[in-house]
Amino acid sequence: MPNDHDQFTYHFRELYPKLCRFLEGLVGKSACAHDLAQETMLRLFQQSDLIPAEEIRFWVFRVARNLALNELERQRTRSKLSGWVVSLFGSPPRTPEVELVQKEETKLVFSLIGRLPDHQRAALLLREQEEMSYSEIAHVLGVTESKVKIDLFRARMVLREQLIQARHPQNQEHPPARKGAAQ
Repeated sequence: MPNDHDQFTYHFRELYPKLCRFLEGLVGKSACAHDLAQETMLRLFQQSDLIPAEEIRFWVFRVARNLALNELERQRTRSKLSGWVVSLFGSPPRTPEVELVQKEETKLVFSLIGRLPDHQRAALLLREQEEMSYSEIAHVLGVTESKVKIDLFRARMVLREQLIQARHPQNQEHPPARKGAAQ
């Protein structure tokens, strides 16, 4: 039995911080993310003897995702992304003006990511935050690699378009004038 305890301790130390980051990205609330991560680890503790060692990482992220989706369904909340969004803007700010702009950009990206469908948001978080491969993401989400690639492509395209629109609202295309209208 001590071997099982040592295995669980190893998996807990290895996966718990990653789960918290992942879940925080999905549910947006740190306390809720930690609760869901703890629930996931409790389920792992209860069922670890039934899960092949090579499947534990995937199983844990799959269970965590399902718990998060259930929580989102109950609360109808949207997610926020922390570290990954900040990393989009490169090195730490050097001036107060740059810092202010980055904070505004971060808030904007948070809100845009929160608008993504759950499956796209989960794939994006697993790819960008947890640095999982397409096959690993597919395994966690229970979909094909092709579906993962499509979801990531669409999520990135939507984010890019919405970010451009939000930054330059005056450049949005106006509908063409109707034929026969006075010009």
